[in-house]
Amino acid sequence: MTAPVQWLFHAVLVAAFTSLYIWHGGKAALFLSIMMSLILISGLIIHLLGPKRIRIRRQMNSERIMVGEIVRVRVEVEFESRIPLLWMVLCEDTPAGVHRKLFFPGNRRKFAYQYQMSGLRRGLYQWGSGQLYWGDAFGWNTVAAETAGSTPLVVVPSGSTYADRESASFANTDEGAPIERITGQGSRSPEFREYQPGDPMGRIHWKSTAKTGKLQTFLPEISESTSLGIIVYEGKTGYGRRTQEAKEHPAFERAVNMAARWVFTAVRDHVPYQLWRTGEDAGSNGEKYWLSDLIHAEHVNLSLDRLAQANIASAASSVSSLLEPTMLDEWPTGTRVVVLTGRLDAVLTEWILGAAERGHEIEVQLTETPFDEEKVTTNTVPEGAEHPSVQWTEQLRLSGVKISTIADSAVPSAGKAGVSDVGA
Repeated sequence: MTAPVQWLFHAVLVAAFTSLYIWHGGKAALFLSIMMSLILISGLIIHLLGPKRIRIRRQMNSERIMVGEIVRVRVEVEFESRIPLLWMVLCEDTPAGVHRKLFFPGNRRKFAYQYQMSGLRRGLYQWGSGQLYWGDAFGWNTVAAETAGSTPLVVVPSGSTYADRESASFANTDEGAPIERITGQGSRSPEFREYQPGDPMGRIHWKSTAKTGKLQTFLPEISESTSLGIIVYEGKTGYGRRTQEAKEHPAFERAVNMAARWVFTAVRDHVPYQLWRTGEDAGSNGEKYWLSDLIHAEHVNLSLDRLAQANIASAASSVSSLLEPTMLDEWPTGTRVVVLTGRLDAVLTEWILGAAERGHEIEVQLTETPFDEEKVTTNTVPEGAEHPSVQWTEQLRLSGVKISTIADSAVPSAGKAGVSDVGA
């Protein structure tokens, strides 16, 4: 009930009980008319002199979390009011659901409390606009004010589905040996040098500093070659149909998690890498995201943020960025390319064959068991005809492309989304 409707309702009651007292008299009618008048006056006071300049600040332990992690939020509420308040309720539209907090302000004008959210799936989130309520002791008069939202939160894939043994092929240094960088000509050069004024402290190489007794920093130069290419295929025909009950496509989520694990492995082993998504959003703005400098964490965050936004394209032909010829031209011959997809299709197979002809080392990882959908719909392939996937697989194998199936890898479960208090 809005404030004008409340006032009109109370005014009618005041007029009715006052008329009853004037016409009939009696202490009961007098008492009721006085009480309704006080309720009407208190409603006007609460509305006119209640909280103003409401400020809400949210602080999180991290603005970027992985799937399955819990994020803790600290909320600070501050306002101005010329009257004491009996109660207030703050309703926040969080990414994990609506959270309500009850206060008993009195003369206090600032509060802080915490809650935690769990079960968030991969994606970009932000708080919606909420409501702050206050009123009288019995709830006859309530007033609400809208609170601002838009606080961002990024939930990135964890990459925990990838076996650690895969990272051994990237190892290019021995324990205790100086870290070296592979140049475009195949030679090695030291990756750190003596500290110079102006070098950021975040680039200090402490292991070399301890050995030499002088501050050593990582070289700011970046290798021009790309040692690893990671491609997440977002074509609609690259994945089977999703069941109606499922909120996520298991095969696609498995591909995204694998891509995240490849990123973590490349960073850990100091391998320059390039991450590509093939959907419309990946190529519409012309940004290619060359990620070669692995010293700074923001480059890793950039990769994870892009994976957090990955989605299967709505149209079967929405893979234009994958077909750009300049993409292959910019990669040096011999680049290792990992393609992650649910299944092969004609567009992807054609591109992989072209990349293999240019001398790149291609590895395809399928996150979906072959012919899952065809087992259900047997009439999709004529009797006696060979399924196109078999032909595509054979073509790629003859071209030297490695193909492996990782459909049995478990995808981390986020659980059910929820929000709960963790103390005042």
